[in-house]
Amino acid sequence: MTKSNRIVYLDVLRVIACFSVIMVHSCAQYFVKDIGSFNFWVGNIFDGLARIGVPLFIMISGALMLDKNYQFSTQKLIKHIIKMIAFFAFWSVFYCFMFKIVGSIIIKHESIDIINIIGSLIKGHYHLWFVYLIIGLYLIVPLLRLWVNDTNKKYVEYFIILSIIFTYIIPQIISIGSNYSNLFEYINDIIENNLSLKYVGGFATYFILGWYINNYELKNKRIIYILGLFGVLITIMGTYILSITTGKALNMYENLYINVLFQTVAVFVIIKDKFKNMHTNNIINSISKCSLGMYAIHALIVTIMYRIIEKVNIDFALINIPVVFIVSVVFAYLISFILSKIPVLKKVV
Repeated sequence: MTKSNRIVYLDVLRVIACFSVIMVHSCAQYFVKDIGSFNFWVGNIFDGLARIGVPLFIMISGALMLDKNYQFSTQKLIKHIIKMIAFFAFWSVFYCFMFKIVGSIIIKHESIDIINIIGSLIKGHYHLWFVYLIIGLYLIVPLLRLWVNDTNKKYVEYFIILSIIFTYIIPQIISIGSNYSNLFEYINDIIENNLSLKYVGGFATYFILGWYINNYELKNKRIIYILGLFGVLITIMGTYILSITTGKALNMYENLYINVLFQTVAVFVIIKDKFKNMHTNNIINSISKCSLGMYAIHALIVTIMYRIIEKVNIDFALINIPVVFIVSVVFAYLISFILSKIPVLKKVV
């Protein structure tokens, strides 16, 4: 903890998470076409490395909100939820206007579909799904804080182990296997419907893991690092193997896949070890504070960049991805920083 009362390594992780999400959206289009091509491999490698973004954001939230020193109150929780609702509402309207009103009506001269407009406002732009997830996690924070503590450490560990088995490993095996055999559908019916352990884990696992790793020094860190590297290889090579053997653009990028879990935990542990005693860095601090706004606005910048690239007809992933990523990061930060200085708009970044 620094004098500014900020946990610096969590700020570093927040920056990494923010950059990772932007990278994912900067290269997502390449793994779905020309499987096995150079562009496919470049997109697959960048995308596979960056899949830690959303899980890291969740782990950071868990590390903070489940901490015993966090001054929890119902009023504070409600304030957090209202802020996220306001954030979602503002950016949902913004993206609906930009893509449905400006894009469809003004540019393409298409007629207005009111139902489609309403549906877009409720669902939000593709990257805003994360807000619903965070609100859901906030709602169970009071319940989690009842038992996620030092006294119940063994029960927390039991929950994590149970979750890894029934939320990550088994569902992933079923998901991958179902592409090759109908047998896995029967297994899925037993696990999903009969055994019904959906309440164990999910994204709450990342939330609790954030608290756990923040509070305890893990043993056998070398194994964690090896598993993290193994996770990266599975993510990248697994995506290629799945795609090439099925003839479809399938991937190993899911947040609730064990390989992504391994990657995320390894990065969390590494950054904690390297930066836990670091003093506040103004650049990291500033980007961290702007990360939510950057998350919100970057999708528009990525879209604009690829439309420009289509106009100039450059189809070379090794150039396009880094350029789109760098431009998106820079402009997303500048826009978020500027909005954070405007009295009304600073509440939605």
